[in-house]
Amino acid sequence: MVDLLTLAVFATIDEAAISGLKHAAAICDPQYECGGVVRAVPGGFEASALISSKRPFGVDLAEFYGPEVVADFHTHVCSIHNQAFADFFSMSDAIVNQELHTVGYMLSLCDWNIRRYDPSQDDRDDEEVDFRSGRVIYLTCGHIVGWVPPLPEEEVALELTVARRRNRLTTHST
Repeated sequence: MVDLLTLAVFATIDEAAISGLKHAAAICDPQYECGGVVRAVPGGFEASALISSKRPFGVDLAEFYGPEVVADFHTHVCSIHNQAFADFFSMSDAIVNQELHTVGYMLSLCDWNIRRYDPSQDDRDDEEVDFRSGRVIYLTCGHIVGWVPPLPEEEVALELTVARRRNRLTTHST
């Protein structure tokens, strides 16, 4: 069976990665990370086929990498274990993009935003995350370049996530 996504050629890297992540949101099991790469091809850019990690955290895209790869993209699951971090690029995400000189794209299945991290333009570890214990860590947030409408069964979780953020902002401003 031919993956129709791999036949599409896009004008920009952003368009190809966003298309790949929208496709991932539609067909991948939300319990597992899923992703692919963007390749430079004659006339533009194309998104690869998707691969699933078959585990909640980490997807190995090594089989897709080659000299024509300019970006990678993947989903972050939304679970009780990572809800506070799903909207950030992991340390390994950022390091891979930095070392391979590629742009990273990530769709958080908690807030449904697509984020872009370009190591040649964006700072790494640019967001402070404070824990109630007093511990502080820094994570990479990149910047939002798109959004995927949540699946109907995910709308309740999205509303709760937004309410949590509103409360957190209110707490910090007082």
